[in-house]
Amino acid sequence: MNLLIIDDHQLFAEGLKFLLESFDASIRTAHVKDAKDALHYLQNNDRPDLILLDINLPGINGFSLMNEFQKINVWTPVLIISAIESPATAQLAIDSGASGFISKSCNSTGLISAVQTVLKGDIYNPTRASSSASKADEMKLVHITNRQKEILHLLSQGLLNKQIASELGISANTVKAHLYEIFRHLKVNNRTAAVKAAFQQGLISQI
Repeated sequence: MNLLIIDDHQLFAEGLKFLLESFDASIRTAHVKDAKDALHYLQNNDRPDLILLDINLPGINGFSLMNEFQKINVWTPVLIISAIESPATAQLAIDSGASGFISKSCNSTGLISAVQTVLKGDIYNPTRASSSASKADEMKLVHITNRQKEILHLLSQGLLNKQIASELGISANTVKAHLYEIFRHLKVNNRTAAVKAAFQQGLISQI
């Protein structure tokens, strides 16, 4: 499994590389310091399975760099890693197309959890608030599209994003966008919780 770290802080990047490779021997990480090096790497090497991207890069910010990825047809999932601990920034990262957001102040367990979640095809946003007391009432107002119901049904069968995309004849990026909306409407943060909530609300039927 190949990961790419894009961060201009050498010491942090080296620590992140050590942590990830120590956690899983199959992980290999590459590190670049800025947008120019990142684009050069992606155009001249095999595409990584995950990109870990700092927002504050010299010359261009991480959000703008994600747009550059799309211009060269790179759709690798991106996990934003930032020193900024703000729910608004986390939400902006997700809205900008990232698959997850994690603060640099998080512990190793949180980081590994974020990486695993994004690699599974889920969206990781630990800053999203959920209120269990009002959750049932809120879910009564859930409105999802027929396409999103189809995706939920395929999720319940254990299909991954690429498999769902193939089944429905849409892109994996479109599946990810639908999943974000599904998670938002159901007030959940992962696929398993989404399927469980959909069953409870009668949005899909038990197989």
